[in-house]
Amino acid sequence: MTPDAEHRLPLVGVIGCGAMGAAVAELFTGRGLPVYLAGRRRSAAQELAAGLPRAAAVSVEVAAEKADVLILATSVMVSCTQIAPRVGSRLVGKVLVDVSNPEPEDLEDTGHRSAAEVIAEVFAGSSVVKALNCVSARQVRAVARGGRPPTVPIAGDDREAKRSTARLLRRSGFDVADAGPLSSSQWIEGLSHLLRRLGQQEGLGDAVGFHLLRLAPALPPFGAINTSEKRRT
Repeated sequence: MTPDAEHRLPLVGVIGCGAMGAAVAELFTGRGLPVYLAGRRRSAAQELAAGLPRAAAVSVEVAAEKADVLILATSVMVSCTQIAPRVGSRLVGKVLVDVSNPEPEDLEDTGHRSAAEVIAEVFAGSSVVKALNCVSARQVRAVARGGRPPTVPIAGDDREAKRSTARLLRRSGFDVADAGPLSSSQWIEGLSHLLRRLGQQEGLGDAVGFHLLRLAPALPPFGAINTSEKRRT
């Protein structure tokens, strides 16, 4: 990547204008990023774009072709059966961020343990990164408006795609943790289910998040003496 490309504002495409797509679009445009919005109903994208600076409603095809990074804010089923057949070939070589959490039936007979791996199979040639599935739309909007940011775990097989995604998320205010290859998405998706369960048990709904506590390196065992101390004795 050239220095100019490193610092150029990416054009973000968001496919899906539901709660999550709308929240992500608000976040990115609020951070000064241009956003292309696309949905199954053009009117929904137009209505959403009208209330956001630097946002434009476009077709799914235009979003796929023009965006530098594409956020797939649709269900696994819709992504696989409706979006991939329309624009999968236009996304070869591009960064595709999967924010979905699968239903059990989404993984049946696929041979995969995560939605992200299913998405990577149907969008062959795209650099799929798992991200943002552990953050609710309400939390995304809170971050957009200055709230405390949670940690967003990401996973992917393409190192540069992960770098681009991490850079985009950090610019938007999130803490980011690299969980490794795309196969780690099963654990990230599992974390989302755990957070949902904790929210129910604690009576917090979706107002519960994850923040990675990065502790200092482990101290030596109690009573251990380092080499310099041994020399002094």
